[in-house]
Amino acid sequence: MGHPLSLLYRSGQRTDLSSPWKYFPDRSDMTNEPFQPLHDNFAYIIVAIAFFIMVIVWGANYSFGVFFTPLLKEFGWTRAITSGPFSLAIFIEGFGGMFMGRICDRFGPRLVVTVCAVFFGTGYILMTKITSAWHLYLYYGLMVGIGLSGSYVPLSSTIAHWFDKRRGLMIGIVSSGIGAGTLIISPIANHLILLYGWRFSCLSVGLLALILIVVFAQLLRLPDKNSVRKHTVPNELQEHCRCGPISPGCVGEAMRDKSFWMLCTILLCWGIIIFVILVHIAPFAIEMGFSETQAANILAIFGGAVFFAKIILGITADRIGSRLTFIIGLGFMSAGLFWLLISQALGSLYLFAIVYAFGYGCGSVIMPTIVAEMFGLLSHGILLGVVNFSACIGCAIGPVLAGRLFDKSGSYHEVFVLMTILSVITLMMGFFIKPNERRCEE
Repeated sequence: MGHPLSLLYRSGQRTDLSSPWKYFPDRSDMTNEPFQPLHDNFAYIIVAIAFFIMVIVWGANYSFGVFFTPLLKEFGWTRAITSGPFSLAIFIEGFGGMFMGRICDRFGPRLVVTVCAVFFGTGYILMTKITSAWHLYLYYGLMVGIGLSGSYVPLSSTIAHWFDKRRGLMIGIVSSGIGAGTLIISPIANHLILLYGWRFSCLSVGLLALILIVVFAQLLRLPDKNSVRKHTVPNELQEHCRCGPISPGCVGEAMRDKSFWMLCTILLCWGIIIFVILVHIAPFAIEMGFSETQAANILAIFGGAVFFAKIILGITADRIGSRLTFIIGLGFMSAGLFWLLISQALGSLYLFAIVYAFGYGCGSVIMPTIVAEMFGLLSHGILLGVVNFSACIGCAIGPVLAGRLFDKSGSYHEVFVLMTILSVITLMMGFFIKPNERRCEE
């Protein structure tokens, strides 16, 4: 019986439909032809599935804040103890992402995302049995953290393999699922808490993630190996990036490349700055005299702006290259922080949220594309995992560092001044990212 997507043609040739995964014509006679985008229909299905998974996974993860107060009230833990599992989960997401990226390179995304979905959903379900703090660290910090590691890196790497000229846009769309999930899942989780309690809400989120992600993960796959082998950076980007698919020893070659570690350092600083603001901007606004609702609106505006910022940055990366787009995004981050230092009115904070969204978006969107442009796709998953781990280290330590500085000074002003200085330094480092020595190969 034919597959539902069987009506696929290319250059007048019908594709081999003996397997539901064979959507591509034989390219063995096209070895001298530059790589073209893979079959649009199934490639876009992959994008839609990846976006959907990102909505569920990261929407649920960023819903931790709505469980925060109910946990405090029921168990009487300190804020440091209660917030610790979130930082632990982010750290494990980055650390585990390196391994998940490597597994994805070898076996494809289906296995990685399925296994991690089981960890993620089970972790949320087991949270309903929490009776002490170590349970929260085990179920959320460890299990949910492992589940998170099977989302951003494997999915972004998969999209990078499927798309050539529109890679930035497609990764931007998938990455925007983080913002969309925050806007969708968090209110649902909060509504369930108000109606039935936080334990029922955790159970619902866990079951939703477990069932839906496992089902949709079965459609994920990498394109055929021949296409990956011929995959090159788009012609229009060659003038911006002297790069190309590197040898099978590309991991070791990348590790010896100074620009690789410069990129890791930049994203470490980026993670510190971004999460300091995400965690502390609402308390800062409340200290300025604004209501909790107004403070929450800043984050809501930020989340909505991030959705569009990532798509815009993805399109920009396709047109002018990832490195230049990354620098522009870091410039927006610095400009937003300078604006924050002089902001006094609520409208100014809303404007800050919009500008700063481009600084946040540049990291998650450009990370997969700049790795692909600099080092090719042969070991894209593990290289992206290492770079992403650098960012996650910053995301984990940033809020803690800011909290300690606030405890000593009693003000956020010193914290934000330090973040502004660090942001300018990070922007300057962006100009020192050098592309790979070898030109793009066709």
